[in-house]
Amino acid sequence: MTGVGLAAVSGWLVVNDVARRTIRQRGATRFIAVSMLFAYAWLGIGAAVAMATGAFEPGPAHDAILHAVFLGFALSMVFGHAPIVLPAVTGLTLRYRPVFYLPLMLLQCSLAVRVIGDLVEDLGRYRAWGGVLNAAAMLLFVLCAASSCHRHRFER
Repeated sequence: MTGVGLAAVSGWLVVNDVARRTIRQRGATRFIAVSMLFAYAWLGIGAAVAMATGAFEPGPAHDAILHAVFLGFALSMVFGHAPIVLPAVTGLTLRYRPVFYLPLMLLQCSLAVRVIGDLVEDLGRYRAWGGVLNAAAMLLFVLCAASSCHRHRFER
């Protein structure tokens, strides 16, 4: 049932979210749309693994579901919403730069390595590399965001 629910949410988001239209734009708007569509894809992957395996006990398939949903979906959302949320919360301006795609793509590739490692039950090499690259993607995103921030100057 969880897999069916995740699939329904993923499908609804893909069909109804504005990201399918805003992906044709440029700059930060396109980056946000790409991030959202990746997030929906990972939610769908988590749903597919859940429905195919029914795995909700500890093990490789359960690990794949958790990583697809909590890293793939959630972190893609965080990366995509950072240009909007960070300025609202901190008062800093996060200037969009194309380099933001680097950590986003590293996250997607590292998750693919991790999930494939889980699904072929290679508990060593692929999972380990996937985990290291997941951490590298998060660190790279923080560095990219920090290097793109500057303070607003409020006029009085």
